[in-house]
Amino acid sequence: MRRLYCILAMLAFGALLAAGAWAQKDCTVSGAPPDTTTVKVEEAPHIQLKVDTAFAYCALEMTGSYDQHGTAFQKLYEESAKQGIFGGMPFGVYYNSPNDTPVEKLKWDLGFSLPAGKTPAAPLVAKKWEYTTMASLKYTGEFGGQPMIDAYARLYKWIGENGYQPAGPMMETYLNAPSQDEKGMWFGTMEINVPVEKAPPAKAK
Repeated sequence: MRRLYCILAMLAFGALLAAGAWAQKDCTVSGAPPDTTTVKVEEAPHIQLKVDTAFAYCALEMTGSYDQHGTAFQKLYEESAKQGIFGGMPFGVYYNSPNDTPVEKLKWDLGFSLPAGKTPAAPLVAKKWEYTTMASLKYTGEFGGQPMIDAYARLYKWIGENGYQPAGPMMETYLNAPSQDEKGMWFGTMEINVPVEKAPPAKAK
């Protein structure tokens, strides 16, 4: 049954990608001035520092296991279609991690950019992504498993090596409709985004 939900969600996912990208340019909101002091930083392949990244978004708030992604995406698409809301590329926002948080207490959102003039109704909510500077890595491959873990590790290593520290929840932006192999694993392309701020100077020993 869970696989059926995933397939239905991915079909809806593809339709949302096709219908919603036009709205992205109208969804920015004001925020703190972006950090532009490191434009000369030498970036690792496929990792970049993005600035002026604040925007409004339509979200479905979730609690608990990430195994709910299939049904959550389906609910997001069904509700947004009822309300006539179509945004940009879909994404997930993850406020904590199963590495240090009980599964039943995990907090996360699924959403997409909120077009100007649209106000979602329950169970959807309007939110603002307030972060104006993000480290971003483009990843193509299996969703889950060691390659994706390695991609996260490389991004966080880059953040530390370039004088930054994480400053908010991480975001995964899904750039295409994933495909599934014969073993049931999902593959696709996403951006892994981590809000950052300048790290304080290291104290002299």
